[in-house]
Amino acid sequence: MILALQRVLDALSVGSTYALLALGLTLVYSVMNLINFAYGMMLVWSAFIAVVMVNANVPAPVVVVGCIVFSALLSVGVGRLAFQPFLTAPPVTLLITSFGVELVLQYAAIFVFGENPRILQVPPVFNEVFHVGGVRLPISELTTIVVALVVFALLYLILNRTSFGLQIRAAAELPDMARLMGVSPGVVLTTVFAISGVIAGLVGVLWFAQVGAVTPRSDIDPTFKAFIAIVLGGLGNTRGAIVGGLALGAIEVFLSAVLPPNVIGYSEGIVFAIVIAILLFRPSGLVGVSARL
Repeated sequence: MILALQRVLDALSVGSTYALLALGLTLVYSVMNLINFAYGMMLVWSAFIAVVMVNANVPAPVVVVGCIVFSALLSVGVGRLAFQPFLTAPPVTLLITSFGVELVLQYAAIFVFGENPRILQVPPVFNEVFHVGGVRLPISELTTIVVALVVFALLYLILNRTSFGLQIRAAAELPDMARLMGVSPGVVLTTVFAISGVIAGLVGVLWFAQVGAVTPRSDIDPTFKAFIAIVLGGLGNTRGAIVGGLALGAIEVFLSAVLPPNVIGYSEGIVFAIVIAILLFRPSGLVGVSARL
């Protein structure tokens, strides 16, 4: 029983991270039909900013706020300069643009910070572990779960209880009708990219605080995890992003628990095989296309 509870906690922690990653991608995709492969570099840049601020002895709460603000501004700037001019372009144009933005941000990071890993020091409390009834409760995992729950709740309120949320939903579901009703595509895109950037800033700090170091090429893993999660849950809806992220985390934790040591190195390939098998039975994802923003 204790082991099962431990696995559930681990799965919630990993899955919450993936769900947050998927949410940042899903918000932009729902409005622009854009899979933003530059999203992982938002996390990388947030982590580098965190490294700089921590090395300057900035208090941890200020570091987190600074990373969120920086990532939001970077996301809005990228959206306005690189993606908004191609709002009516074919999806392949947006896809190629996202790869171009990813390379620009990556080589800018290499130019500024170099290729060598930068260590992200975290407060000692972040590495503490509590034990309750035999269950390990790492502060890092609990923090990830709590942050994810807060983001999920705030995003639900924004999308369902504010005028901005109504405009985002309208632009995602009926873009032509939304324009006729006076919804500005520019305002919607700026809002969506800002929210996506805020999530990237949070996840960037959480992700690399647990990894311990960041390099300019550290974007690949979180980007692909997010992409797998949104495909698994269902493209274009926030509920699918959350379900897909949690499901992917549960699959990974389950495999790490049951696979023998000599097979654990193939776990990534096995995860892909399981995701493909699920999509064979649910081509639209676990949630499906009916649950839009």
